[in-house]
Amino acid sequence: MTQLQNIPTVTPVQAHQIEDAIDFAMRVRREVFPMMDHTRLPVDFEQFREHYLDSDDAIFLVAKMGDGNIVGTIGILPYDGRIEAVKGRYAAQSATEIVKCYVDPAYRRYGIGSMLVKELENAVKDMHYTTLYLHTHRFLPGAVDFWKRQGFTVIVEQEDDWQTVHMDKLVGR
Repeated sequence: MTQLQNIPTVTPVQAHQIEDAIDFAMRVRREVFPMMDHTRLPVDFEQFREHYLDSDDAIFLVAKMGDGNIVGTIGILPYDGRIEAVKGRYAAQSATEIVKCYVDPAYRRYGIGSMLVKELENAVKDMHYTTLYLHTHRFLPGAVDFWKRQGFTVIVEQEDDWQTVHMDKLVGR
């Protein structure tokens, strides 16, 4: 990891930052997942205010440099049980799913991802969740190792086209 001249601040997204946060996340998402359809926003972004700002069960954080530019995002949503590979693993409303963890390619390897995760974990401590769940993919360079360094454990690894790796971690209290 290299040193940054200026350390970004990590804060919950504010109403006036919604458009910039979505634009940033979608730009990085297009780079990371070029095979996906990017003509439509994900549902949580279509209804950003309802999913993140008006909910006590979710949060969306942004990492910003001193000039206000967003260089990273991360969010959580209540895990909805939709993924067959981990079906039945979590009691209702006990797990939250980490979503949209993106760092600007120019700012990777500076610890911004770790800062985002740490701030997210601090926020989750005050919520009702017992488990942080996420899935990532083997084809993303360094992704599984990054999450392992954050204390997550691989729970299921699928041999599918997406090389999906499901991971979780108990919420620290």
